[in-house]
Amino acid sequence: MPVPAMVVGFSLWVATAGGSDLPRPYQDALDALRTSNEPSARALAAIAVAHGFRDVPLSDPADAVDALSDAMQADADPTVQAMTAYALCVLRDLRGVPRLIGAIQATVARGVDPQGRFSDAVPLPVPYLYRALGHVGGREATWFLIEAARTGPVRARVVAIAALGFVLGDGGEVERALTTLSGDPDPTVRNAARYVMSERKPRSGKR
Repeated sequence: MPVPAMVVGFSLWVATAGGSDLPRPYQDALDALRTSNEPSARALAAIAVAHGFRDVPLSDPADAVDALSDAMQADADPTVQAMTAYALCVLRDLRGVPRLIGAIQATVARGVDPQGRFSDAVPLPVPYLYRALGHVGGREATWFLIEAARTGPVRARVVAIAALGFVLGDGGEVERALTTLSGDPDPTVRNAARYVMSERKPRSGKR
C-alpha cells in the first residue's frame, strides 16, 4: 500500500520501550501510541507503524503487531481501535480483522463517503480500510468483502470489489463472486468486477 503524505517523515515523541529490537522510528511511533493524550495522535502513530518509514525496513513485525494488538484491546477510543486494527491487517495479522470490519460498518452507519477520508483528524482514505482486509485475507475478511461487494451503495460496492483484488489463496471463492458481479445490472459494478478479474489473473497464487 502506498504511504500517504501525512505519514511521510512521521516524527513523534522520544522515549521508547527498553530492549526492543525495532528500529527507532517504530519504537517512537509505538511509544506515541501508548502514551499520547490525543486520540488522533495515537491513531496516526498506528498508521505510521503500518505504512512504515522511508529507508527504515521492518524486517520482523512480531514486536510491532503484539504492541498494536495490545493497544487495540486497551485503548477506549474507537478511532484508535480502528487504526490499530487497520495496522494489524496491513501487517497481515488476523487479530485486526473483526475490529476493522466493525470500523468499516461504523463508517457506513455514520454516512462517511466510502471513497472519502476516515475523518478530518485522521485523513486516511476509507478505501484503505477495505484494502487492508483484502491484504490480510482469511475467511472472515474475504466473506465480508464479498458481501460488501454484492449489496449496498454503488460507491461502497466498487471499493469492496477493488479490495477483493488483493485477496489470494481463497480457493476460488473471490473469482466466483467476481464472475457473478461481472454480470451485475449496474454498469459501474460490472466494469469494476471485470477489471479486477483481469488484474488478478497474472498474479494468481502470489503474495
